[in-house]
Amino acid sequence: MNTKTVYQTDHLGIYIGTTVADRSPLEPDVWLIPGGCVEVAPPAVPAKKAALWDGRKWQLVDSYQGLTVYNTTTRLPLVIERAGALPAGYTLEVPGPGQIWVNGHWIDDIPTVLELRYTVQLAAINKFCLQEITGGFWSAALGERFFYESQIEDQLNLTGLILRGLGGGYVCRDESGVTDFRDHSSDQLLQVGNEFTEFKLQRLRKANDLKQTLAAARAASDLDDLNAVSWEPAPV
Repeated sequence: MNTKTVYQTDHLGIYIGTTVADRSPLEPDVWLIPGGCVEVAPPAVPAKKAALWDGRKWQLVDSYQGLTVYNTTTRLPLVIERAGALPAGYTLEVPGPGQIWVNGHWIDDIPTVLELRYTVQLAAINKFCLQEITGGFWSAALGERFFYESQIEDQLNLTGLILRGLGGGYVCRDESGVTDFRDHSSDQLLQVGNEFTEFKLQRLRKANDLKQTLAAARAASDLDDLNAVSWEPAPV
């Protein structure tokens, strides 16, 4: 016999099937073992396990590959793509509509889960709104587009100059990424301030609209509508 069965492993050492090794034409007692293969047969593999070659012997390890698991916070499904233990925060147990994860099981508790998700969603809206307001904005007050920082300190500095009716050098960044102090007239700084005010109000209105949608979903006990509320980033 010039071939024999050997046992193929993947890059992690997990058994994935059989293949054949050929006898060496130069050394009759030597077999040409394909890469990643071993000559020792793996043990029988029960459900939710995989055979792992550790370099010396086979071990049975957890494997949920190909199975669908569910996030215990969001209930969203995830298909497991590799062997190993279940990811933290996931379960094989399928959630029912409106159920929450408590003490290792899904339970029906619509009021509780609604309040939890409402609180999380409300905090997310406030977070993303603040991030956009303080993340900077573009203005064409100088005739071309320049980017202005808008952290709280930047807002205070700009407001102070405007209230004093002052012009002069004010830091901004051009579209090629060069940041410098560029001369602004008092009117140009006023325009920058007015554009920031509108920029900020747009974000606050957006946050308020989303909060109203959250409140309506909460009042209607509609978890799907509550989860669907999300802050979409504004175009630059």
